[in-house]
Amino acid sequence: MKPVKHRVSIICRHGKQSQKWLWVRKPKAPWTLPGGKIEAGETPPQAAIRELQEETGLQADTLTFLMRYEGEARMHYVFEADFAQAPKPSANHEIAECSFGHPERMSSLNGEIKALIKSLLACDRTLADSIR
Repeated sequence: MKPVKHRVSIICRHGKQSQKWLWVRKPKAPWTLPGGKIEAGETPPQAAIRELQEETGLQADTLTFLMRYEGEARMHYVFEADFAQAPKPSANHEIAECSFGHPERMSSLNGEIKALIKSLLACDRTLADSIR
């Protein structure tokens, strides 16, 4: 059996329009949440800060740990990033595009991320209510 890969996934909301989340995608890939691999010697919060900056150019004012989600091949540490001002992301690094959208309306979402979101919303009623 292959070892589980550890990664971070970050939920970024669009200021007052909290029902819209930030989505990113690599060229010709499905949409996903910002995030990525936890590097050797890095904690999950450090990886979340680094990945958010690398992929979107954003720096969160606060970062809150929401949950740990175990997929088939990956362990996701899920964070929510908060911003004092509405964030203005730009696609950086390997990211080709970033866009705000409602989680239920984003076409072509990564399958594992769909399952992660479903699990998160089932566990966190306040978060689930905020996107309706």
